[in-house]
Amino acid sequence: MSAYLIIKARLTDREKFQAYANAVPEVVKAFGGVYIAIDSSPEVFEGETEIGSVVISKWPSKQAGQDFWNSDEYKKIIPLRAGTGDFHVMLVEGV
Repeated sequence: MSAYLIIKARLTDREKFQAYANAVPEVVKAFGGVYIAIDSSPEVFEGETEIGSVVISKWPSKQAGQDFWNSDEYKKIIPLRAGTGDFHVMLVEGV
């Protein structure tokens, strides 16, 4: 069963964040992930209106998403994101 990594981000330093944004897609692809949505100004119908950016990637399985998140390759990239904003990340199973 596929899984989805959903990231909600409020960036405070877009320029610094760009190094992370340039590095992570290659690692996502290497672990079988595919971006299906990237939006810096999502339309909010209900709830918090200052949501920031949303990124959704699809994974072959929940395990594949976990493997990516816990991989040495991704851990090397995480410091590039430090101090660039607030992030809320979740991995959900598909239906």
